[in-house]
Amino acid sequence: MSEKTAVLERLSRREAQRIEKLQKAHKAREDVDATNENEEYFSGAFKIRAENVEQLLSQIPTLETNILPAHFDNIKREVNELQKFVVTSSFFLKEFNLRKFLAIVQNLQSKCYELEDRYVPRKKFGFTRKKLPKSHSQKQDSLDENDATGKVDSNKWDEKLFGFDSKESQVLTLNNDELFQRDVALRNLKNCTIGLKGVMATLHLTNLENCIVLSGPVTSSVFMDKCINCRIVTACQQLRMHSSIKCDIYLHVTSKGIIEDCSQIRTAPYNLEYDDMEKHFNMSSLDRNSNNWDNLDDFNWLAPDVPSPNWSILESAHRIPSWSEVWSKLPS
Repeated sequence: MSEKTAVLERLSRREAQRIEKLQKAHKAREDVDATNENEEYFSGAFKIRAENVEQLLSQIPTLETNILPAHFDNIKREVNELQKFVVTSSFFLKEFNLRKFLAIVQNLQSKCYELEDRYVPRKKFGFTRKKLPKSHSQKQDSLDENDATGKVDSNKWDEKLFGFDSKESQVLTLNNDELFQRDVALRNLKNCTIGLKGVMATLHLTNLENCIVLSGPVTSSVFMDKCINCRIVTACQQLRMHSSIKCDIYLHVTSKGIIEDCSQIRTAPYNLEYDDMEKHFNMSSLDRNSNNWDNLDDFNWLAPDVPSPNWSILESAHRIPSWSEVWSKLPS
């Protein structure tokens, strides 16, 4: 090979490398521009939707009492749709912006429930479920109980949000015909085992101690607050966990779970099985192939390159491989 040919080849290689670098830089700029364009569109659309919810909330004091329940139902639907809008856009949102938008959604949801507590009269939250002997059929509607006149009294928080409150050392269960697309609340429970065999809209767990919660799919969010030494098995679109200690969560979550003011939290993959589980997942529209069980975001831990000390992955040797024994103790 002549010296002239060798020089031409080197120049050709350099030119090819220069063109490749230019193409990569151009592609990177296109990606940034597309992301910025997506974020700009999202921010505008989010603002319009959030302002619509704020307007609906502002109307509450001016409305007649008899139409308030339907109005609150409408607000909840709008907030759930707004939350889904954020979650499905999370792939292009910057982490800081994702947190900001989720916090706005959470604030709107909190306002809704606070105003509902203030303006909609309701019966005391609390559901009774008698613990029947094993020789009995053990099947009883946990939400309805007969009063002294024999009339069925549905002791609900409101038309959608219901569950169990203030119970200790009991075994409790709800099935899909009771649960389907409703907001479910478990509050002030101690040493209880709860089975939720069905599809829920949201699941609220508040002030639980030494409890086991086995939950079918939740189409939107699971909210946990002040839970201590519990085992939670749940599948959802979003997990928000506050002020909880020493809990194991067997989790399927399609977005990134969030914890705040928590410690000694351990996660494992969702491993619940029961009849109609596959059917319930299909009804919930949760993506079985998207699971961020091992990727929580700790709002109290700001160091990006250092793992949060407040949560960890539960080692395989310490996981419960099957919940069939627990299921067998639940009323059918």
